[in-house]
Amino acid sequence: MLRLSSPAPAPPPARQEPVTPAPVADPAPPRPAPLPTRKPAQSAAVVAPPPAAEQMPRPPVVVGLNRDGLIQHFGLPVAEREAAPARVMEFGKDDCRLAAYLYFDTARNDFYALQYEVNGLPAPHDAVDRCLSRIARDASRR
Repeated sequence: MLRLSSPAPAPPPARQEPVTPAPVADPAPPRPAPLPTRKPAQSAAVVAPPPAAEQMPRPPVVVGLNRDGLIQHFGLPVAEREAAPARVMEFGKDDCRLAAYLYFDTARNDFYALQYEVNGLPAPHDAVDRCLSRIARDASRR
């Protein structure tokens, strides 16, 4: 007798996972331009500083000096006056006159210049610097 075999049972269907699309990468940022391999040659024309004769010397310092320091730099004052709470010392002559305002400093127990003006112009100003230098130069010649 022939035996007929029954067909083997079918394997169970494979489970299908939901398909997620692969993330799309952002396009790569643009690459910077390559750096030069050599340093560019500098121009042969180098600007030289102006000669010392053209450079104006720094004007003398006024702020922070006491009476003796002012006299040392600018000579004897041509006038002194009270302008409470300051004392004013004037130096120079004619068209070039320095007025230094000294205020009492309790820590140092003396009067010190905290502000000044030259010909009525407050510093900094080119005309002020020239005048201060002139007064100091004239005082050193005496």
